[in-house]
Amino acid sequence: MNTPTYQDILKINENLNNSSFSHWYHDDLFTVTWWFLLLSTIGPFIVWNKFRDRNRSLELILFGLISSLLASFLDEVGIFLGLWGYPDKLIPIIPPLVPADVAVIPIFPMLIYQYSPTFTSYIWKYIIFAGILAFMIEPAFVKFDMYANHKWWTHTCSFIGLILYGMIIYYFIRFILTHFQKS
Repeated sequence: MNTPTYQDILKINENLNNSSFSHWYHDDLFTVTWWFLLLSTIGPFIVWNKFRDRNRSLELILFGLISSLLASFLDEVGIFLGLWGYPDKLIPIIPPLVPADVAVIPIFPMLIYQYSPTFTSYIWKYIIFAGILAFMIEPAFVKFDMYANHKWWTHTCSFIGLILYGMIIYYFIRFILTHFQKS
């Protein structure tokens, strides 16, 4: 087998993009799952705006931005490795699970962080959140063909990964606040 050239890869990518757009246009756009993804993208921001501590907005936005960047990166790695996938998209030219990566996964942990004065209270609340996502939301998304596990990835892997993710975000934010805030 010959190694594909860059031009070969561009052609494959063009065909994939055309197929992906066609799938989105004919199978995703304006379906019940499409509307659900749209509401899942907008709803968490409304909740956050209502309940956020306005005195800590900058800290919470920093938490959310770092959380969103890490979630998006890890999601892309998982998709690239073929560990999971998303049959439906909100918009065909952006990563498939933007509602989770930029809304649900960052915003609800922002609220958990806001209402947790210690790491212990944060991690217990976050474990509950991770359990709900991994063992209730993911299986529901599988049932409605919005999410698919592949290879060896399981909901338990998601649960453990989410807990580690929550710990990393917490400690990274604490590190930034400790080392970069004005004295």
